[in-house]
Amino acid sequence: MKPPADHHAPPPLAVRLLRLTAPESDRECMLGDLEEEFAIRRETSEAAARRWYWLQALRSLPSNLSRRGRRASRTHPHLHHQKGETVMHSLLHDLRLAWRSIARKPRLAVTIAATLALGIAANTVIFSVIDGVILSPFPFPEPDRLVGVGSAFPKLQQDLGFWENLSPAEYVDVRDSSRTLASIVAWDMGNRQISEGGSTENVFSAFWWGDALPTLGVSATLGRGFNEEEIRGGRKVAMVSHRFWTNRMGADPSRVGSSLIVNGEVYTLVGVLPRKTLIYGTDLWLPMPVGPEAYPRGRRQFQMLARLAPGRSLEDANAELGTIAARTDAQFRSSQPEYERWRMEARSFVDINVGILRPAAAILFLAALFVLVVACVNVASLLLARAMERSREMAMRITLGARRGQILRQLVCESLLHSLLGAIAGVALATQGLRGLQYALSRVTLPIPGEIALSARVLSATLLISLLAGFLFGLAPALHTLRHNTQAALRSEGAASTSGGGRLRAQRVFVGFQMAFAALLIACGGLLVRSLVRLQSVDPGIDARQILGFRTTLAVERHRDPAAFQRFFETLEADLLSLPGVRAAALATQTPPAYFSTMSFLIEGREVKAEGSLKSAYFTAVSPNYFSTMGLAVREGRGLTRDDRAGAPPVVVLNEAAAKRYFPEGGALGQRLRFGKDGEGLVAEVVGVVASMKNRGLDRPEAQELFVSLAQAGFSNQLMTVVRSSSDPLSLAPMVRDAVKRLDPLQPIYLVQTLEQAFESQGVQRRVVTFALLTFAAFALLLASAGVYSVASYAAATRTREIGVRMAMGATAGDVRRLVARQALGPVAAGGTVGLIAAAAAARGLGPLLYKVEGYDPLTLALSVAVLAIMALLAADGPARRAGRIPLVDALTRE
Repeated sequence: MKPPADHHAPPPLAVRLLRLTAPESDRECMLGDLEEEFAIRRETSEAAARRWYWLQALRSLPSNLSRRGRRASRTHPHLHHQKGETVMHSLLHDLRLAWRSIARKPRLAVTIAATLALGIAANTVIFSVIDGVILSPFPFPEPDRLVGVGSAFPKLQQDLGFWENLSPAEYVDVRDSSRTLASIVAWDMGNRQISEGGSTENVFSAFWWGDALPTLGVSATLGRGFNEEEIRGGRKVAMVSHRFWTNRMGADPSRVGSSLIVNGEVYTLVGVLPRKTLIYGTDLWLPMPVGPEAYPRGRRQFQMLARLAPGRSLEDANAELGTIAARTDAQFRSSQPEYERWRMEARSFVDINVGILRPAAAILFLAALFVLVVACVNVASLLLARAMERSREMAMRITLGARRGQILRQLVCESLLHSLLGAIAGVALATQGLRGLQYALSRVTLPIPGEIALSARVLSATLLISLLAGFLFGLAPALHTLRHNTQAALRSEGAASTSGGGRLRAQRVFVGFQMAFAALLIACGGLLVRSLVRLQSVDPGIDARQILGFRTTLAVERHRDPAAFQRFFETLEADLLSLPGVRAAALATQTPPAYFSTMSFLIEGREVKAEGSLKSAYFTAVSPNYFSTMGLAVREGRGLTRDDRAGAPPVVVLNEAAAKRYFPEGGALGQRLRFGKDGEGLVAEVVGVVASMKNRGLDRPEAQELFVSLAQAGFSNQLMTVVRSSSDPLSLAPMVRDAVKRLDPLQPIYLVQTLEQAFESQGVQRRVVTFALLTFAAFALLLASAGVYSVASYAAATRTREIGVRMAMGATAGDVRRLVARQALGPVAAGGTVGLIAAAAAARGLGPLLYKVEGYDPLTLALSVAVLAIMALLAADGPARRAGRIPLVDALTRE
């Protein structure tokens, strides 16, 4: 395990830079002196000390390189050029000349640096996100060998899943039979309350069979993991996350080995997890209180984690899991019919968790790359203009004996220096952007612990891309300049007379490229905006804006049985109804659009076909007020009432999706459903059908759902409470917390949000990608518009005499404006057309993020064309107007 970075030491990248550049003779002395001064300055301000150290490292860079060059000259005389210069001395000479040339045009340097900074900052931010969240979200060694095991049940119409999808018995089958998997553990997730510092806090928790630390390949930061005796006996020991230890325990090492109050009971804290070992946000780890044998085979609510055995591949593991699944099918299908055609599959743990993010990350990566390309093309256009201005200077230098290679090297050095300045500005801009992103992400819970930070790997990639971009887009203008006729350049008074046409053609090509990329980004962003608009217009089936929801998990140590659970929740429901502003309140085991638990069932009087699928639906136990609170209309029969209590005949209510699916010809009322895969569970009569709601999210169709009475199904210690308000539902949150505290002062609530917020949270990925893509599109469009402005200005300047002749022959100012604008807008039309065609093709890659929008959506393409046309016209109009206002005499006499 890599030791944590010492934040009190000098900046490691600056130290590495000094070690690479300083001569060996005084390297250690220099580093020692700087470190001593850094330690003194750090006592006043660590941030200031780190800035000072970086400044010293950068200031010493030229002298260090110069001394190393002189040493190389003395040590390796074969490195000399014909004029006796070393390679290093020659390079330093070119860099000095390049810097002087840049200093003579500071406005151009600032423009180029700012242009590159936009593209580099966008790429640096996206690289940081991809590096921290996609490439290395977990700090575990050999992450490709850490796998999760999932299962698919075609008989139950359940696709392959990796969360809450395996039973304890299935875990034991794999643990005892597998030779391709090692360190196999299983776990469940839930909620516990930790009393710390006089307050009680709900903590998302993980309950383990096995010690997960060896499986993950990490060790506890402090203390240890669970030993075999603690796991087997379900001992009251605990581990906490590094986050909880830091925030709630003050990072006190003495807390390890002390007592921790969990759900009112005393546990011993045996260890603190490593800093980034925050699986699904679980801050508390406990051994499972009972063994796997205590659960029935059909109780599937656990996850399985393992490492590939040495010398074994993922293909080997999946072949073995197929054999285990076939053996289980043959042994248990008669009592567990869902095993027919079921399968288990192992997949990389990283892939399981970030696979869904990769399409969005790829889209943003390409978008950021396009912005960088547009910026580089703009820089190439600026450098081309600068090179044309210097064509006479270059011709004079060649005439006086300078080699073309030397001039080319100097021009490339200028381009590289421009890129370096842009990279510095871009990294500074990206740092601020990452701070804002980190602040935003700190306010939401992510399923993975990846950190978004400016790492050494990201900085290296940024530097490499910047230098490569500077070399490539600076080489083209340099070569273009050196191809000019030297004698013609010497005879001319300026670049315009000899090369204006060539420069204008090159600029028009550049603008075409820029507009193509801008059109592509604008059209793709427009498709995502259209998708969001359509999604927001979807009716969820309930008035989600007026409903506040929250979850409560009772500590079984204080509320020890279902009767106590029932008393607490029914009293809470009654107390909430008495609060001012509350119109209705209800209880439920689950609410939309979260993941729903399902239940298999049989319809009495119907046979199960051997090759068919078992009937399955979402299964929700609710209090009688649930339908009125949620605003679900009763379509047939009745809803649930207070009379549907324990001891009364069991009843069930279907939603319309279930009624249409399982009773397409009607007649659902009066049917009897047998719950459980073997039909031996609860038998309930269908007494009603209610309207369907978007219980899987706004972008998915309504799923079949069955509702039963909480009193008949049995109260659990964890329920959702929904409250309908007559005003802003969030204003009820303090009163709701007080109502819970009055019943149990130690009882916290969590997941407090409106149902509207719950639906919106499902679209976070879509909204983030849309916002980022539109931001990149705006950058690209602004840069492309600057290119249009440049083309229009240069076209007007090179055709001044022609404009004078046209005006002398009767052309009006409007005619001149149209002439200049037409020349500038030609590449806009060509590039925009190519970009829109590419956008229609690229829309297939946006598929998972689009909702009822096609890639060739006419409205989106029309709006994209309008945006491009308006921006291009605005950019070209200024130079065109100035050209039309040139006095006739000036136009005819100007060279």
